Amino acid sequence: RSSDLPWAAADMPHRDVLRGELLGADPATDLAVVRILGPAAGNSTAAGTGTASMGGVGARKDLSRLEIRPLAKGSSSALEVGQTVYAIGNPFGLEHSMSRGIVSGIARTLDIGERPIRGCIQTDASINPGNSGGPLLDSQGRAIGVNTAILSGTGTSAGVGLAIPMDMVSKQVEAIISRGFVRRAFLGITLAPDEVSEQLQLPGCIVFSVVAGSPAELVGVKPMRKGSLGDVVTELDGQIVRAGKDFFRILDGHLPGDVISVKVQRAKRGVDEGIED
Repeated sequence: RSSDLPWAAADMPHRDVLRGELLGADPATDLAVVRILGPAAGNSTAAGTGTASMGGVGARKDLSRLEIRPLAKGSSSALEVGQTVYAIGNPFGLEHSMSRGIVSGIARTLDIGERPIRGCIQTDASINPGNSGGPLLDSQGRAIGVNTAILSGTGTSAGVGLAIPMDMVSKQVEAIISRGFVRRAFLGITLAPDEVSEQLQLPGCIVFSVVAGSPAELVGVKPMRKGSLGDVVTELDGQIVRAGKDFFRILDGHLPGDVISVKVQRAKRGVDEGIED
């Protein structure tokens, strides 16, 4: 749903405060698209909170005076470990900060929410609270990712930062602009943490809950209930499932409307069901 948002532009040194409209968001990848409408009337500092209404033509003229230039877009598909990168953001409220590091790893999986983000870029460039949403740049100044998280026991940088790769960002942004949302296959299954299956030495992922009215419920997939163990997903679309990342990797290869098979273990019996995404 669209709404008006205050939007601070990185138009150094003026940092004019702009107004924006939310076009859509994709919580699964921690991304959103905001259309810049124009400057807030009577407000030209980053600390301001102007809320004056704006006219369309006048807003566009004012916006053109800001000379906003988009970052050059790079590709994340050819990144190599050891490559120099730069992270830009506002760590701890320190505006327009930059840190330098290298690509420490590629194709990392970030487990946040119910659906992990695959293919993340790992970097040792200092990323702290306030860096999220800032760009990760290569040595040519091209955006190759969007900083999103850190792995740390203290909540501050420990040399393990993660960024959403630009190839994924471009795909999701295009979908949001064209449709307002990202289409994803959905079965209605929430999985228990992998650690539970490992401790119980079960060969797959335990179904923690099932969404009412979902494809999974319609074919009889059973969740955990009153201390009883739920179904254990061992195969999806004919491929072995050993952990949650396997489940979502296979599911992400399908679109809503596809029909796939899921194999579960229930009371020491194998059960095959056809499930529509």
